[in-house]
Amino acid sequence: MTVLLAEDEQIAAKHLTNLLDEIGFAYDALEHVRSVQELRQWLALNPEPDLMLLDIQLKDGISLDVFDDLKITTPVIFITAYDEYAIKAFKANSLNYLLKPLDKDDLRNALNKYKEIVNFYHHSPVQAKGEKKERIVVKKGTARLSVPINSIAFFYAEMKLAFAVDFEGARYLLDYNLSQIEQQLDKKTFFRVSRQIIANINAIKEFKSVEFSKIELYLVKNNYIKDAIVISQFTAPDFKKWINNL
Repeated sequence: MTVLLAEDEQIAAKHLTNLLDEIGFAYDALEHVRSVQELRQWLALNPEPDLMLLDIQLKDGISLDVFDDLKITTPVIFITAYDEYAIKAFKANSLNYLLKPLDKDDLRNALNKYKEIVNFYHHSPVQAKGEKKERIVVKKGTARLSVPINSIAFFYAEMKLAFAVDFEGARYLLDYNLSQIEQQLDKKTFFRVSRQIIANINAIKEFKSVEFSKIELYLVKNNYIKDAIVISQFTAPDFKKWINNL
């Protein structure tokens, strides 16, 4: 998942990324632009991101103006110190309109709304008809191998690289990021437990509830992730539904 952030104040941008981490919102890349000009250039040169977080008033103009020039279908959460643009914002794919200073609960609610939309799409009848891949190509040294996806215990990201670890404990390098991998997987078998890890349900050794409604998770054949995996308060409800096959 790619998130595009438009914010010209460095302190505000840092505060927002800290809130995303505290909430436990998973993404592969967060792209940061600081002006309307940079926003236009980024959108013109790159595939649409999965989610946009846009401060409305940037140093060189109003970010809303790009919706007059470009056809954009990405969901947007607008963030601003002013409420005068609310009506126009809701005409531009807006999920929510948040006022500064940002409140963590307000941001969490907006992200939950985004998650509901994504989950609806993933579980819609049209999506359900799509066949998931049964094998995945991985790298082992200089060789490439085709291995059954269900032989993979978990996928994880480290230092901008993605790896697969099988039930024998062997690790393979991948050509994709975790969001690209996630799209190829059976949602009943695999779950993205954190920003860095996608787990096979058969690889879950144990889990327990911990403070602040989080979950502590342990996987089998895990010689590569040092600490217990912490599932955020944001993700924990979906994990419980998944593990109980609801």
